[in-house]
Amino acid sequence: MLIGRLTGDPELKSVAGGSQLCSFSLANNRSYSRQGGDAVEEVSYFNCTLWGKPGEIFHKYASKGKQVAIEGRLRQRRWQTPEGKNQSAVDIIVENFQFLGGRGDTDSSNYSDSRRNQGTESNQKHEPPQQQETEHQSESFSDYSDSDDDIPF
Repeated sequence: MLIGRLTGDPELKSVAGGSQLCSFSLANNRSYSRQGGDAVEEVSYFNCTLWGKPGEIFHKYASKGKQVAIEGRLRQRRWQTPEGKNQSAVDIIVENFQFLGGRGDTDSSNYSDSRRNQGTESNQKHEPPQQQETEHQSESFSDYSDSDDDIPF
């Protein structure tokens, strides 16, 4: 999982075969302190791609600066320049995403590409992601016993 902010608006392109490809860049910040106490801010940038209907949904709701959490796999691309120099780049092929943010952003929502875990249906409906409250999220911990009797030491 990687959390970051979009460095620009996502781009949506039609590719051969009629598929949609959404591409975007994600900036991830890492803050830490050196031994002397100096604060260090480190930024890494990642090129990401999202295919099909999920890409269309992402393109519709994402914009520059939007915070997002993504899950996916890495893909290394290799090519040779006209000068004969070998080049490579690593991209993230996004399989799941969730928009994050506070009051200044739109509501948080998530999308999981269910085709990864089950067969794709031609009439499968892809709705814009909505935040859903599940039964276990709204339950309290009333069934939890805070007794020391269960501690093994």
